[in-house]
Amino acid sequence: MTNNATDTSSIIKQFMKITGASEVFLYGGAAIDRYLDHNAKIMDYDIAISDTAEYTRAINKLRLLGFDVAKPRIAHNLSTVAKHKDYGTFDLACMNIEQNGIYNLEKFYIQYSAKYPEGRAVDRYHTVRAMREGRLEIVNNPDKEPAYHLLRRFSVLAGKYNLSLARNGINRPTIDTIERRLTETPLSKENEHDRVRCLSRFLGAVLRAKDHSAYLEGMGQTGLMRFAFPQIQELLTDKKFTRSKEVQNSKTKFDLVSLMLDNTHNQDGLIDEIALLSKREPDREEPRLIKKINTVINAPASKTRIERLLNPVFAHIINKGKTI
Repeated sequence: MTNNATDTSSIIKQFMKITGASEVFLYGGAAIDRYLDHNAKIMDYDIAISDTAEYTRAINKLRLLGFDVAKPRIAHNLSTVAKHKDYGTFDLACMNIEQNGIYNLEKFYIQYSAKYPEGRAVDRYHTVRAMREGRLEIVNNPDKEPAYHLLRRFSVLAGKYNLSLARNGINRPTIDTIERRLTETPLSKENEHDRVRCLSRFLGAVLRAKDHSAYLEGMGQTGLMRFAFPQIQELLTDKKFTRSKEVQNSKTKFDLVSLMLDNTHNQDGLIDEIALLSKREPDREEPRLIKKINTVINAPASKTRIERLLNPVFAHIINKGKTI
């Protein structure tokens, strides 16, 4: 049912019918992309339901209909993914739609209810105009947003919509703000999961970009990846890597990570960085990629990498001894 020949309104009305939901909000790419281009290719449908009880009932009905419903997660809100070979894929969130998104391009949504059966487009942040200009702005208070959330969403939107990544271009204010927030955010266990998601979505953004090489070089010019992923940043500024046919022809994250490992000048350092992906939720990552990462993590380490891994341990023991 959820193919590109079916209009969005029919898909959402069918979803509401089978789940019994009285009001839903369509957001993300399925909302803005189809609004701008009726024939836009849609991978999944991001749907928000504000009422918790109604959200729970919808999920239970989807399970009864044979949907593969992932284990619910709680990040900023309650969310899960429901897939069906006939109905398609729905990314479901229980949230106030007005609280969704960080950037102007994420704030557009379409409301469906008995009052608006065909959908009501809501564009409080002039998303449509900004899309046409290629202008990406942070509309939330950036000082209240985790730095790696800012970077993650920025990299995804820039790749998907082919936005300018020039430091002196239209998106310079946004790039400068993200850089400031990253300089204020030391790496720690507290933001590890944010970095995991950031890296995973960045790799996905590379593959989704129309021109892999141009996107990689653009992200390299921003310098933003250097804060948590310096070895990846180094690859982004290596034209021999970014402009290679292999990179341009990459189809999966497995392909991309394999090429990165083959082309880096510091394989130990890069392994440490991509090892974060082993902490990604299994149903959110390519199984082949996770297997690849676990293999390189568990492979015999070089002397340099062993020393780097052990030094923090010895430092901790020494410092602990001084407090006794």
